[in-house]
Amino acid sequence: MGLNLSNQQIAKELNLNKDDVQKMTHGLRQAVVDKASVITLSEDVEFDEVYITAGHKGHPEAVKKRTARGDDANSKGYSSRSKLRGRGTLETQKPLVFGLIQRDSDLVIRPLQNVQQITIEPIIKATVIPGSLIYTGEYGIYNSLEE
Repeated sequence: MGLNLSNQQIAKELNLNKDDVQKMTHGLRQAVVDKASVITLSEDVEFDEVYITAGHKGHPEAVKKRTARGDDANSKGYSSRSKLRGRGTLETQKPLVFGLIQRDSDLVIRPLQNVQQITIEPIIKATVIPGSLIYTGEYGIYNSLEE
């Protein structure tokens, strides 16, 4: 896992079932998360959200074919398949990652199901010390957060 190997690669190298490897690596990764210390941010803190295009998951040729056909979202935010405008979701393989960073210090990132104030507010309250100076983009979800 420390070498950034996929579960499939680990299973192949150790001659194990890939589903068993997935269960083991998931348990190990969760243990690391559970043991991680809670980070609190203060002073100057920046918030931003980013949408990550899911990787090829061991199938780089499929990604090349999909891109060649134009199935990925284009620069206007539309999905060529659905023609729907909007932000990504886990279901559309464009999951959201919310980042909070204290300038010249710690970084906190959290995957989210959606971009709504009700989703990000608990993370902000649990991570940022009241009285901190917050820097954000112009995205409207930040407008109604408490002063």
